[in-house]
Amino acid sequence: MGIKRKLTAGILLIVLTLLVAALPGLARVDYDQIYQDTVGKWTRFERARGGTFSVNALYWSEEVVKAWVAKYGNENLLSAEEELAYHRTFLQRERLNRYLVFEVTLRKLKGAPLYPLQFARNTWLEDDRGNRYEPVEYPFAFEERIHDQATGKVYFRRFDDDGNPIVTPETQSLTLRFSRLTIDPQYIGEEIRLTWDNPYLPPDFERAEWRPVLEEEIIRLEERVMRLEADRRKLEEQQLSIEQMIEETKSQIRQLQDKL
Repeated sequence: MGIKRKLTAGILLIVLTLLVAALPGLARVDYDQIYQDTVGKWTRFERARGGTFSVNALYWSEEVVKAWVAKYGNENLLSAEEELAYHRTFLQRERLNRYLVFEVTLRKLKGAPLYPLQFARNTWLEDDRGNRYEPVEYPFAFEERIHDQATGKVYFRRFDDDGNPIVTPETQSLTLRFSRLTIDPQYIGEEIRLTWDNPYLPPDFERAEWRPVLEEEIIRLEERVMRLEADRRKLEEQQLSIEQMIEETKSQIRQLQDKL
């Protein structure tokens, strides 16, 4: 009996030792690699004809944001609550819930420096239905001579004039188009097109990591309600003014009729 107990205890000790040794490997998550892989998934690159310059752009999708937040939280040993707070701050600081954001790098490879002409006019975002959106904000460096490279974020509106999202489940692709990035006569007509297929990511507001996105969306919709209410008050004032004008006109008609 004693031998059996010792044997059983020895086996249990071996099993527990193996489990303890395996747990770190099972629990370890390489957040940096996940972020790099996610960035690669959402980055597009194209080299111009003749190899004179190149353009690459990272679309800061919700997937990229979550991967970055997880990486930052792991590196800085943030608690779950602290990571959510950082996620919320990051969205607000980068205005990612208000704009479609692309981190763009214009790189001169050889020949004359790049010199984008009227960057805002010659750069636009286009969806698969042909809707075109011009940038609302971009770095000043993108309208100066570029002897090596220039990197910065380009912002496009995320919602149309009626407050509806530009990227929806029906959106099949987004294409970022650049033209006239150089004044070199040989390549001035060169156009770069970077396309993201199926850019829509369905939100999962039941999951904790989506909470900051949900909060920002609620704030945006509350602001929209305030704007609509202000528009309604203006319309009501206009309606009242029109009704007064109608009554004044009717009064003038009666005065004239009395003279007949």
